[in-house]
Amino acid sequence: MMAITLTESSLLIAKRALEVCFPAEKSSHLTESLAAACGFKTNAALVAARKPVDPDIVLLSEDAFFHRLNQLSSGASSRKTNFAGFELLPYSSRQDVISTWSGQYPKIQYGSIRLRAWRNAMVSGINAGLAKRLFSVRPGDNRWDGATSEEKHRRGEVCIFHFMIDDIPAMASVSDAGFDELVIHVALWPTPDAEKWITSGNVGFHAGDLVACGWLERRSGAWLQATPKPGFACRMNRLATGAELTVEPVGYADRGTFQL
Repeated sequence: MMAITLTESSLLIAKRALEVCFPAEKSSHLTESLAAACGFKTNAALVAARKPVDPDIVLLSEDAFFHRLNQLSSGASSRKTNFAGFELLPYSSRQDVISTWSGQYPKIQYGSIRLRAWRNAMVSGINAGLAKRLFSVRPGDNRWDGATSEEKHRRGEVCIFHFMIDDIPAMASVSDAGFDELVIHVALWPTPDAEKWITSGNVGFHAGDLVACGWLERRSGAWLQATPKPGFACRMNRLATGAELTVEPVGYADRGTFQL
């Protein structure tokens, strides 16, 4: 897995790497398939979405890439078995390429209803913080007011923000954990005084009916650090709803190695 910055230069680097991997494919086919991997129906739509300042970062989807390539080129699907993945393409530069793969990724499964609800709450909170440009998945890229401190050995202030996931009100906090990690706390169906509690560890139901806590890795790669028993509390009447939410990570993996 890999994430890429939506800039002309980074997309060109990815395109050139794909041409090395698929020398028999037409250039236009690879262009359109790369756009599909980025989540766009056409390359024209991708070009229109590029930003000259603070561009978006997206996950590349191998399934979407090959689905589109198979539509455009006969026999492309058979070559998927020989594709090592976007992570291992021969990029001429990795400046705008962000790894989202860790050794624990294939071993982590959100098999229980509680783990799925935790995962969904964490992903929704991280996505909201990214959308609000409070931080990015790049190492050290903290942008909220008070994120940095002039005092030595102090990591700055905690940021609290509100958002919606489907029709569910939500609140989250983000703070610098050091080593380019972020501490994220998320509360769905927050309590009236949730802002008082959302930054606390082991907050329980003081912050909301569903409360999830975790870490976003950004130094070794970009992923939600997964543990067998994450910080999580949820009222029984909210558990199924939390577990059934449909939310996908934006520019990072939803599972990865827990960093000590």
